[in-house]
Amino acid sequence: MIESNTQYIEKKTAIVIGGSIAGMLAARVLSEFFEEVIIIEKDPKSTKRQLRKGIPQGAQGAQGHVLLKSGEEILEELFPGLIDEMIKEGSVPADFANDLAWHFHGSWKIKYDSGLSIIQQSRTFLEGHIRRRIDRIGNIHTLYNTKVKGLLTDGSRVTGIEAETADEMVEFSSDLTVETSGASSLAAQWLKKLGFTTPEKTEVKVNLFYANRIYRKLSPIQREWKSLLVYPNPPAQACGGGISPTEDNQWMITLLGYGVKSPPADNNDFLEYAKNLEQPHVYEAIKDGEPVTDTEVYRFPALRRFHFEKLKSFPKGLIVMGDAFCRIDPVFAQGMSLAAKEAKALQEVFKKAGDAEADPKIFHHKIGKIVDIPWLIALTEDFRFS
Repeated sequence: MIESNTQYIEKKTAIVIGGSIAGMLAARVLSEFFEEVIIIEKDPKSTKRQLRKGIPQGAQGAQGHVLLKSGEEILEELFPGLIDEMIKEGSVPADFANDLAWHFHGSWKIKYDSGLSIIQQSRTFLEGHIRRRIDRIGNIHTLYNTKVKGLLTDGSRVTGIEAETADEMVEFSSDLTVETSGASSLAAQWLKKLGFTTPEKTEVKVNLFYANRIYRKLSPIQREWKSLLVYPNPPAQACGGGISPTEDNQWMITLLGYGVKSPPADNNDFLEYAKNLEQPHVYEAIKDGEPVTDTEVYRFPALRRFHFEKLKSFPKGLIVMGDAFCRIDPVFAQGMSLAAKEAKALQEVFKKAGDAEADPKIFHHKIGKIVDIPWLIALTEDFRFS
């Protein structure tokens, strides 16, 4: 079935740089306002069990990802029926306050029936379902194996992109270009090259690492939880870990640490690291379990935010969002839900603009406010660590 959006105004082509979740959600929203939306993705099309190589947390998807409730609600609004579809195919629903055993700053949080259900699954599974919905929208097209090399401009506005395919350099014209290529974004450099002011950057180094394994079975012990989180207890304890269910009745095991010189390098180290957490629960749950992947380590050196919202001069025809705008410490699981909230803000800006051209400065100011509180939450927690 091909889905269709029919609120076109005098806008023909929008280009979205990057097929990330932020990019796909931006494309979904823009499909309401443009005759054609083109997603430019540098990686090949991923399979059901393999993520895009561009995802920083591991090509095999063996890193923990959590979709918070706000993001889940926006996904359901943009793709009606998606949540039930995902549950039917393997997502695990859970009460966030009752099914999660959470040790936080030296104490176990009290469980209670919140009535607030979230779904849990791997990033591969979630992104695959969003991609499947995107592919049903008739005016969205994705070009894979295509790398954006720069922006085209007529002097006052961005008019498209220059891209490299396997065979040649190609120019694509657009009425709007949306940069969602994530942590590797070159938006600031592109602006400087075109003679525009570059944004101020705030960067806070946290020297965080993740080490992950997927397990088919956990230890045969009694569990009173669907998910488990043993958060580090700073300043004395800088290490933590967690367990969450995924599709296919498997489990994602995540170990993490701030400023740790030697993260677990192999499977034996993985178990030893879990044994030394402040609470034994993660280790007890996996010591006699059955892993299906080796240990995969991912490093997150710093939070980073480009203040596009502060620029007094910005070219029309260009918008920046997702991790290209602000990248927050992934411990707090804000990224995917922030991308959803930014997509919702994009929709609101275009609806309010009506037949007029949406102002990038208005949008950047709007999402600047969206990321302010999550940014401060992450910094407040991270600054507990010496």
